[in-house]
Amino acid sequence: MAAAAVISSANEVQAFVSEYFEAWQGTDIERIMRYYSDEISLVLAGQTMTGKEVVENQFVRPFVAGFPGNRHVAKNMIFGQNVVVVEWSFEAEHTGPFAGKPATGSAVKVPGCSVYEYDPIERKITGGRIYVDLATLLKQIGAG
Repeated sequence: MAAAAVISSANEVQAFVSEYFEAWQGTDIERIMRYYSDEISLVLAGQTMTGKEVVENQFVRPFVAGFPGNRHVAKNMIFGQNVVVVEWSFEAEHTGPFAGKPATGSAVKVPGCSVYEYDPIERKITGGRIYVDLATLLKQIGAG
């Protein structure tokens, strides 16, 4: 079902993004997954992941395993009807396996930007494109 044509206030959008980013700071995968619609479609590094199970297994679980307690720090946000663009940085310590590399304890900090389509009534992300400097992240953990 399509999201209602609602333009949220700046405070509502900021609160939604902040809550979503805060969910990533722990290791509660269920909490993170609550922010995605059942029909979620995410694009990361040229790979399209469709459906909650795929997003969980190919995106959420690997990042939580490799970087539990990571932080997404929002720098700027621009929003419109059912869409928000967030410029952010990803900050974490590599304490678990990621991209075939065992934990190194390395600190990582990489810039990123996401375009999220969302349903403001359901408070769920329905689609997204995540642009992150994966080459730098991999280099920082010694895998690139």
